[in-house]
Amino acid sequence: MTNPKILVCMDFDHTLLDCNTSVEVKTLLGNKEIPKEISALSQDKHGHIAYMREVFRYLHKNKVTRDEYTHWLSGLPLVEGMRELLLQLYESGDCENVIMSDSNSFFIQTVLRRYQVNGTVAKVFTNQAEFDQDGCLQIAPFQNQNSCNRCPHNMCKGCIVVNYMAKRMVEGVQFGRTLYIGDGGNDVCPSLRLGVNDYVFARTGYRLLRSLEKMPARDVKCTIVPWETAYDIKSVLLTS
Repeated sequence: MTNPKILVCMDFDHTLLDCNTSVEVKTLLGNKEIPKEISALSQDKHGHIAYMREVFRYLHKNKVTRDEYTHWLSGLPLVEGMRELLLQLYESGDCENVIMSDSNSFFIQTVLRRYQVNGTVAKVFTNQAEFDQDGCLQIAPFQNQNSCNRCPHNMCKGCIVVNYMAKRMVEGVQFGRTLYIGDGGNDVCPSLRLGVNDYVFARTGYRLLRSLEKMPARDVKCTIVPWETAYDIKSVLLTS
């Protein structure tokens, strides 16, 4: 085994980015609104992929091009201090950064390249998205799972964390500590998979922190750290 490393898992929307791409993408329509029958799909816990698929089809119907998507994504802001944090974690040589997100591969890779941090991320776990021959952005679920009732059918981040750690151990990398950085409801499951030496950084004002604070202490083994900017995360890492 190599020397113990630190696994850093992070969400994308409202964590790496300081916004939600599935909400902001509607601005590509200008003054138009997403039809109510499409918006209704977003209310289903398991309907995220179906909702985004129809949103992308509607954007294509309204002549939104790949270049327009790219220009829009390139203008989205990272959370304050997040670029510096990613670079510092990577350059330390002790950390392996991975992204686990219910967004999609096109959005995430475009943003990572825009901010020149794609090389700092070892792996991205997300829904696959690519443009078809007609120029419509198509999205496919990351997985089809029914083993975890806490998570949507297309992605259980808790399973991803466990499986990735097991895979890396077979490859000769043993993580001595895991850090999870997130904000939303689908970040609860992976947080509950962490141990006493691990940290979950739960963004202040969002569902992850509210959910963890309501749970019995016996169910949350890791240390919970509220955060607002990446500088809050950095200050804890420097002292832990």
